[in-house]
Amino acid sequence: MIRRIWLLYRIEVFKASRRRQPYVGPLLLTALVLLSPLLRPILRDGIQDYGFIAYITPVALNFLGYIMLLTFASTLVVSETARGSVRAILLRPVLREEFILAKVLLGFSYAALLTAVVGVCAWAVAWTRGDLMGVHVGGELVYTTDEMWKSYVAGALLSLLPQWAGVSVAVLFSTLARSTSMAISLALGSWILVDLAKYPLGIAPYVFTTYLEAPWRIFSGQCDALAQPWMPMAAWCAASSGLLIVLPTALAILVFKRRNLGAC
Repeated sequence: MIRRIWLLYRIEVFKASRRRQPYVGPLLLTALVLLSPLLRPILRDGIQDYGFIAYITPVALNFLGYIMLLTFASTLVVSETARGSVRAILLRPVLREEFILAKVLLGFSYAALLTAVVGVCAWAVAWTRGDLMGVHVGGELVYTTDEMWKSYVAGALLSLLPQWAGVSVAVLFSTLARSTSMAISLALGSWILVDLAKYPLGIAPYVFTTYLEAPWRIFSGQCDALAQPWMPMAAWCAASSGLLIVLPTALAILVFKRRNLGAC
């Protein structure tokens, strides 16, 4: 089964590489980061510019990047069922749960790609236009450059969990919807509604979208020479995101297995 999922995943990557939509996200995020010094100027003035990285990363990933991610993931299943091409795929020795898992893994990979694009571009801009010589306070070195980029990588890896949770929810909507526009609307609309309601309802600590930005607050604090613990935030992030990775994926598999694909 694992081998078949891997083969399906490779096919999905190949199919995605031949479409235009997956390239839009990385290109837009690259343009946003490269042009961001126009709004938040950085100079070679001897003052560390990790703050620029801490500013632009969540701005790019948690808004435009997340919109592109949900849009991409919410079309993965419905694009096949709406055209009826899914029937040809399932004529092969492929189980329906393997088909859904391959789609989810493709969404996970796209989230990792967008995160990597933003990270590389943000550090490249700060390195070429600003100063990255560690964080100093009163002439004393508090955090070295190695410590800062390692902290950034840790934050990036942790931020993947809520992104992956969003992918799983979007794939579920893609399985339920009858058209790509409906799937995209459900994915984006649910994200906006949950984010608007979570603070008035007092459920923000339990909602995975709360932890899209939380890892970057740790890095941002270190930019200001503040020592901030990763726990218990990281544990809450893993727990809330893990639940929303597993449950929607399982529900998508259940719905897809019971769906009459002959009516597609």
